Amino acid sequence: MSNKKAVLLMSYGTPYEISDIMVYYTNIRNHHEPPKPLYDELVSRYKAIGGTSPLAKISDAQAKGLQAQLDQEFPGEYQVFVGYKYIHPFIQDAVKDILAAGIKTIYGIPLAPHYSAFNTGDYHARAKEVLVNHGDVTYVEAKSWWQNDDLIHFWSDQLVALKPQIDQLDTKVILSAHSLPMSIIDGGDSYRDEVEANMRTVVKTAGLTPDQYTIAWQSAGRTEQKWIGPDFVTVAQNLIEQDNIKHIISASVGFINDNLEILYDVDIELKQAIETKGGKLTRLQMPNDDPKLISALKAEVLKLAKAI
Repeated sequence: MSNKKAVLLMSYGTPYEISDIMVYYTNIRNHHEPPKPLYDELVSRYKAIGGTSPLAKISDAQAKGLQAQLDQEFPGEYQVFVGYKYIHPFIQDAVKDILAAGIKTIYGIPLAPHYSAFNTGDYHARAKEVLVNHGDVTYVEAKSWWQNDDLIHFWSDQLVALKPQIDQLDTKVILSAHSLPMSIIDGGDSYRDEVEANMRTVVKTAGLTPDQYTIAWQSAGRTEQKWIGPDFVTVAQNLIEQDNIKHIISASVGFINDNLEILYDVDIELKQAIETKGGKLTRLQMPNDDPKLISALKAEVLKLAKAI
C-alpha cells in the first residue's frame, strides 16, 4: 500500500484530432450520435482553430506544474493524475489507475474554479462511482476555488495593465463565463452566483468602476432550453451600436484554459461580430499553466488535505 496521496484533476476533455470528434460528441450526447449538421458544425469549428484544441496539452502541463510544486515542498507525498469526462483517459479510468497504485487518499479537483452540480459535481460523481466497493479509500472533493488570491490577481493584474485604455469612454470590459441551462440555475445551483461574485471581486481588485464593465455569458449549448444570458456577442454588438463603444476588452473569467470556447467563440466569433460593427477586440490571456494558476491548484490541494 502506498502512503502517497493522489490528486485527480478533472475536466470535460477535448478531441485529440478530427477523427476523435464523432466519439467525443456522441459521449456528450449521452451515447447518441449527433445529427450530421451539428457534427459538421463542430468539425468546422475545430478546423478553424487549427484542427485540434490545445486543451489536452494544457491540462497535461497543469498536472506537471502542480506535480513539480508539490514535489518541491512535499517530496514523494503526492501523485497527480488527469481524467476527462468525455474522452480518454476517462475520470473512472484515472481512479482505477490510482487504486492500482495502492493509493488510499484521493483529492478530486475539477479544472474549473466554479462549482456546478451539472458539470463539476458530475466529475466527482463519476470518480466516486468507482469507489463504491472501496470503503478503505478516502475521496475528498474540491468544489469552488475561485476565491484564491493568485487566480483573482491573474485576471485583475491584466486589467490594471490595460487601465489607461479602460479609462477611455469608448472602451468597455465584458466579463464572461460558460452559460448553463436556466433550469439548472432555477433548481438552486450556485454556479451563476459564484461566477458573478468572482467577476465582481476581479474588477474591484483591479479598481474598475461599475460603468467600465458588464457581465455576459458565452458558449451556450445548441438546445431549445433557455440558457443563462445575455449572450456576449449580442451584448458587444449592442454596446457598439447603442452606447458608442469602440473597444471591447474580453475577460473570460469563467475559464482557465485556451480551449474551443476561447479560441473559436471569442477569438473568431466574438471578434468578427465586433469588427462587423466597426469595433475592436482585446482578449485577456488565459491562466493555462501560468505559475499563479499552479499555485492556486496547490493551495486547493493543501486545503483539502486539512479537511480530512
